[in-house]
Amino acid sequence: MIARVKYTKGQDVKYVGHLDSMRTFIRCIKRTCIPVKYSNGFNPRVQISFALPLGVGVTSDCEYFDLEVEQAMNAEMFLGELNSTLPGGYRVIEVEFLESAKSLMSLVKEAEYKIKIEVDDFDKVIELFERDSIVIEKESNSKKETKEIELKNFILDISFDKDNKEVIVHSTAGSVNNMNPNFIVDAVEKYVGEVEDYDIHRIKLII
Repeated sequence: MIARVKYTKGQDVKYVGHLDSMRTFIRCIKRTCIPVKYSNGFNPRVQISFALPLGVGVTSDCEYFDLEVEQAMNAEMFLGELNSTLPGGYRVIEVEFLESAKSLMSLVKEAEYKIKIEVDDFDKVIELFERDSIVIEKESNSKKETKEIELKNFILDISFDKDNKEVIVHSTAGSVNNMNPNFIVDAVEKYVGEVEDYDIHRIKLII
């Protein structure tokens, strides 16, 4: 059985990387009474898989992981048990028990981000995203070379909160056509000018 868990990642832990977050959850799960199903073999492991990894420095309202369990349990008890062991900055907010499920990563197709961008003239940011084409450079996985990509191909919808200098972007996401939210900041720096500061928050993962 699969426990599909939704959790938040706050300011206190936004610089904790994905692998360290995963290790944190595994350690905390082991301290609870949750009926975890371990892998077979000489070194049994907690069987857990996460949805789209969150970048370092990004906070979120909607992260997910799937945990294999022996049986379902009371949802309120599950959340209480796990929250009692988690460090500040992480909080589990929902759990759903499923008999079976496709991998989370394969189910993620879209995401929504709120990006606060400190620039001298935010009107120029709005004007930038009214263009038909915004080409930026993307590093390869090895970071040894770059290639040009069309940012508008990733953006499904975009809006702006001018008073708070925020860009709200609904984008493609997942293993096939994922938009790194830092691409938005990169585009502003390339076409508008120096970004004094920025903050990225994932509002929603659509699965």
